[in-house]
Amino acid sequence: MSVEKKTIRSDIPGHNTFMNGSISYAGSTQEEGRRLIVGRDISLNGDIGCCDHLVVEGTVNAQGFSARRIDILEAGFYAGSAHVQDAVIAGRFEGKLTVTGRLTVKSTGRLYGEIEYGTVECEAGARIEGQMNVMTPPVAAEQPVLTAPLVNDNVENLFESSDEESTEERPRVFRRAVGY
Repeated sequence: MSVEKKTIRSDIPGHNTFMNGSISYAGSTQEEGRRLIVGRDISLNGDIGCCDHLVVEGTVNAQGFSARRIDILEAGFYAGSAHVQDAVIAGRFEGKLTVTGRLTVKSTGRLYGEIEYGTVECEAGARIEGQMNVMTPPVAAEQPVLTAPLVNDNVENLFESSDEESTEERPRVFRRAVGY
């Protein structure tokens, strides 16, 4: 019996992750260190601080949570308030949710409460009950209107033109060579 030696291929992105056996979520990098994963059958009550990405598969009860992203998986439940940039809800959320970027509600997702969002994407079967508000972008001070010169203002006529209009089509004559 021969034993085949596996080589690590440095040309494949994420090769170290798979060879070491620690598989991360798709699209993540090892530098994303401030991620909190609340596993199935885990219950977390209290404040969560210094977290960039929260993944909920168990139960979380938190007030005033703020992060870059929250993912609530199918078995996950979050109660309280959260202010995030992006959210993917496949489980259940109850409370106040503010999403400044994209809110994605999967077909198994359930949202109850007050929801503010920048953009929303809902799959068929998703359930949302409560008040939903679109966040309006902040109105900037009036900017002066800049007008660019028209293209025709700076173009010289390169073809001969005749002042007389005729109905028959005449070939146009090029006046000079351009650019050499």
